[in-house]
Amino acid sequence: IRWHPSPRDSCKLNCDGAVSNGIASCGGVARDHNGKFIMAFSCNLGKCSVVRAELWAIFYGIKLLRERSWDGAIWVETDSAVAVKFLNQGCIRTHDSYSLVNKIVPIVGDDHEVSCSHIFREANQVADLLAKHGHSLQNRIVIFSDPPPWIHFALLADLSAVSFFRGF
Repeated sequence: IRWHPSPRDSCKLNCDGAVSNGIASCGGVARDHNGKFIMAFSCNLGKCSVVRAELWAIFYGIKLLRERSWDGAIWVETDSAVAVKFLNQGCIRTHDSYSLVNKIVPIVGDDHEVSCSHIFREANQVADLLAKHGHSLQNRIVIFSDPPPWIHFALLADLSAVSFFRGF
């Protein structure tokens, strides 16, 4: 299992959510079709479910790319099959994530091609590091224009097409 870059003239947005000791955080990284770093973020969310943390990661990632005037297709990947299902097939009104799913849909808009798919966590290690970093933040989001040093090894592993066994 390994990370794969997006098709030409598009970007890959890897997102992740994490919950530890009842506190949720999220993070994500955007890279172009060559694997070149575009931006990343980490965020402390306070109390929420892991599914909502995953959805917040997707929301912030797309929103931040939009704010940076990204005009190509966006390939969103997350290791949450539930988040992917909600975004691709909808979410029932009674689910606690319904309003958040409906917050994501308008920012996708009609202008850009945005797809959302599931990947195994072994191929989502950079986003995982960013999500876990969010726990150290005090209820705020940090945006990285350059890769922080603590994700360099994981970025290099992705660019080098390092494969991992399931359960690594």
